Amino acid sequence: MISKYLLLNYNIILKLISLLTFFKFLYPNKYRKWIVEQNNIFIKFKKNTIKPIWIHCSSLGEYEEIKILIPELKKINSNINITFFSLSGYQNFKDYHLINQISCLPFDSKSNMKKFINLINPMMVIIAKNDIWPNMITYLNKKNIPSYVIGFKLNENKQHNWLTNIYYENILTKFNFIFCENQASFKFLRKKNILNNIVIGNTRINQIIIDSKINLENTLISEFTANKKTIVYGSVEDGDYDKIIKTINKRYDFMHIIIPHEINKKNIQILKRNFPQKVLFYSKAKKSDLKKNNILIIDVFGVLKHIYKFTDIAYIGGGFNNGIHNTLEAAIHNNFMIFGPRHTNFSETFFFIEKNIAAVINNNLELEKSINYFIKKDIGKKEIHKITSSYFKKQVVNLQPIIENLSSLK
Repeated sequence: MISKYLLLNYNIILKLISLLTFFKFLYPNKYRKWIVEQNNIFIKFKKNTIKPIWIHCSSLGEYEEIKILIPELKKINSNINITFFSLSGYQNFKDYHLINQISCLPFDSKSNMKKFINLINPMMVIIAKNDIWPNMITYLNKKNIPSYVIGFKLNENKQHNWLTNIYYENILTKFNFIFCENQASFKFLRKKNILNNIVIGNTRINQIIIDSKINLENTLISEFTANKKTIVYGSVEDGDYDKIIKTINKRYDFMHIIIPHEINKKNIQILKRNFPQKVLFYSKAKKSDLKKNNILIIDVFGVLKHIYKFTDIAYIGGGFNNGIHNTLEAAIHNNFMIFGPRHTNFSETFFFIEKNIAAVINNNLELEKSINYFIKKDIGKKEIHKITSSYFKKQVVNLQPIIENLSSLK
């Protein structure tokens, strides 16, 4: 009864939001772009005559958890369609050789989902992590279209939230099978008497191991960092800037590479204003400029995971906002890691801290202290590799149970 009441209220709220989208000028630029793309979905997307496997991801981070499975999924069905909730995921997707169609996910109204699901016409649906939309799942269930979650992970604070409990207890029963990332999420489902699930681990680790072996040449980065200690500040957000800017401005003993989480004019301007000395921008940098500067700002998308192999310290952004970003890509390239206090949703961070290859900071002074610790202890990539290599070997996911379960529909 309560879940029906919540769904009714959810749909009322959606209608109000939908009405407000007619006033695009009220929204910041990135949301205006999202609204424009929403209006183009049913124009761009072509109806499938051959039923595809539909993969849905919130953004590119979630896609990286599913990517490892796509070659095996293509053996089940070569027609792969993918949707993203975030505009950045949709716009910056590059693996077109793996898929047949791509789209933003339509706004989760009943009419939108009915129309889109009939258009995409899937044989099965795979959702990465937790980007689960009520009307989408309800209509899939009504049409008897098999649906799966891969990498389901429910953070502890959500497990104790009564509203989250009611929502998930209702919606997760509609899935055919749920592959959980960790034991805590598995136990949560079992307590709710949702039994069609197993623990698989983090499938992104498999993809990160594969990516780490790709010898991608980048002469600009390699020359910028050559024979010099380098710090990369990856996926930095608003809450990170006051911690890192002071350090970058005074640490001439390091090369500094900065990559904003959102690469846009606003963030580029913030960085420009805060560095009195000349800085290099990746998109415009010339080799002749490399010796004159020790600050490089990455202003193009998709470079970060390929930079870690050139750097010694990785400051992972997000720890002063909603939570840190991926540490695993930095770890596999044997970087000493530094991040803010909001890291507790990622179990690997506790392992890295315990092994003294990562440090948590709360302010700029602690950032300086962590960098000095790295220098004093003379922590090299070989020492870090001894720790990270054994960690990654133990964490590799056996993909066979996933593929066997999905193949049963073939």
